[in-house]
Amino acid sequence: MKINRITFLLLVFLSFCSLLNAQKQQKPNFVIVLADDISANTLGCYGSPNPNTSPNIDQLASEGIKFTNMFVSQAICAPARAELMTGLMPVKNGCSINHAATKKGTLSIVQHLEKLGYRVGLTGKRHFKPKSVYPYEFIDGFTQSVGFRGPAPEDWSGVKEFVTRNPNQPFCLLICSVNAHAPWDAGDSSLWNAEELILPDNLVDTDVTRKYFREYLAEVRAFDEQVGKARNLIKDNGLEKNTAMIVLDENGTGMPGGKWTTYDWGVRSACVMKWPKSYNQKLETNAIAQYCDILPTLIDAAGGKVPTNLDGKSLMPIINKKTNTHREYAFFLYNSGSEGPEYASRAVTDGKFKLIWNLTPDNLYAVRVINGFDYGYVDKKMPDRDVRQIYLSWLEKAGYNETASNLVQRYKKRPEFELYNLNEDPYELNNLANQPEYATRITELKTAIQDWMKQQEDQLGFQNKI
Repeated sequence: MKINRITFLLLVFLSFCSLLNAQKQQKPNFVIVLADDISANTLGCYGSPNPNTSPNIDQLASEGIKFTNMFVSQAICAPARAELMTGLMPVKNGCSINHAATKKGTLSIVQHLEKLGYRVGLTGKRHFKPKSVYPYEFIDGFTQSVGFRGPAPEDWSGVKEFVTRNPNQPFCLLICSVNAHAPWDAGDSSLWNAEELILPDNLVDTDVTRKYFREYLAEVRAFDEQVGKARNLIKDNGLEKNTAMIVLDENGTGMPGGKWTTYDWGVRSACVMKWPKSYNQKLETNAIAQYCDILPTLIDAAGGKVPTNLDGKSLMPIINKKTNTHREYAFFLYNSGSEGPEYASRAVTDGKFKLIWNLTPDNLYAVRVINGFDYGYVDKKMPDRDVRQIYLSWLEKAGYNETASNLVQRYKKRPEFELYNLNEDPYELNNLANQPEYATRITELKTAIQDWMKQQEDQLGFQNKI
């Protein structure tokens, strides 16, 4: 009898250990909430001087992990999403101009995580192709397009069904908002007085700029409310203990100096994560990271082996506090493509200094030049396109105001090299490239760009400068 009792107790103990081990090895769920055209410093936790923009994201950041040096390689919607979803930078994945397709045969987050037993779903804005690369389970409830006026529809029932469908299978869900992509006509703009707004230093202060910046803030707040709803959905359905939530703001706002550039206001991204208790709970890190690092992080956290052909590297060593560094540099590119006349630039930052190498400095920078305007375009769906109205007000003020004229000229006519100290000059208004004391720094950063272009097999870079 004693032997039987001991055997029984041993079996109970082994079963208990097995259960603990299974719980320990349980794969986390992933919920990524992705904004559309929001500059990081519009959020409170990233230093917004205007209040009321992001209470939910701020709360998440205070409890979780905040990356202060997360960057998107190309500040345009389609390339940004392709980089995030493939772990490859724009030239490598094939989407290095807006609306371009990812190379057929490329593996995305869907295939990588399905191999590890996940179901992978997406709701909301897409802006990626082809379907063979991105075979998501598409979930109804959020609008897929920004080409309309009025607040975007929102129905969370499909999302709830997806996350609660099978508690025995891990999931990855991307909630892709259209906030705060222009037109800015959603959210509650009464939270701000246009005359009291503190505008970024790289914007020309006009009544039109203030009007639309206020409406833009309202859409940022609308995105923040979606983040709050997503978090409540996770909590209310008992998923918080094993779900990692990642909030990203995509590329910068669609105003001059943000989206469509390699300036910091376009490429610096907010990245806030909240991991289950078995991971690190609270951290603010200035480690340099890029969007291509997100997918390897998910693969690593799910117990998979990160493919060596990816440009991205897992952030788990940062998250688990095994290291406080990640990359020496972050790299950026801009190709005009369908967005305007030929213009290309490449850039790099070491976290303090940023070197921008304009590969076509003889060309004026412009976006979709039509009907004589050098910024914006006449859109058949939105002839009063917000960003166009902003820039036209700049041009008018530039005719009689020196500050406005300087900002316009800085934007449309750029030298071959621009060097900025991001710590002292976050809006990149004081070009240091012609100062002799920075010659060594320029050489170092220029070499880094050349090496990166070669590694990426950047044919446009070869064509113009190598």
